[in-house]
Amino acid sequence: MAAGPAPPGAVQAAPQDPLLSYYRTVRQANLDLAEKRYKTEFRFRTQQYIRGRGTTAVVDEEVCMGCTHCFDNCAFEAIDMADRKFALPAMSYVSRKAVIIVDNCVGCEKCAIVCPVDAIDMIPKIGYEVKDGRLLVVGAPPPKPATPAPARPAAAPAPPASPPKPVPPPASPPPQPTPGGL
Repeated sequence: MAAGPAPPGAVQAAPQDPLLSYYRTVRQANLDLAEKRYKTEFRFRTQQYIRGRGTTAVVDEEVCMGCTHCFDNCAFEAIDMADRKFALPAMSYVSRKAVIIVDNCVGCEKCAIVCPVDAIDMIPKIGYEVKDGRLLVVGAPPPKPATPAPARPAAAPAPPASPPKPVPPPASPPPQPTPGGL
């Protein structure tokens, strides 16, 4: 059956190019696949690769001004902003402060770099543990590296030692003339 004419007043849509719809479908499938791989595979591998540095971020709450630069720049969702309530005799107010989620922190130092007031420091993960949101030193502090001895002025290099020369055998005494001439 042949299609009849369109009813009056209906706007006929322009025919869609099948190639465009194909590429749209392929692009969406690629985006979905990339998101799935990032969430399950690449993010985990990236964290494992970067975690080799063995550092974690620590926020100095007295210095942090709550600007959220670190929060906005953390790719691993390792920073959260917590509300801190302050009460003064005349007024009370709420200030936001950065809080590090140590389990997610990979030690990339990006937050410390973007902090405008240097409120974030990087510390080694070994020798520290987190209890009740606070970072505590475990056991004795790590020993400081030994400082090298001051360098002495270089002396002129000694000539290479030559192998000892063999000692010649003692010379035998000259023959004594015998009486009788022969």
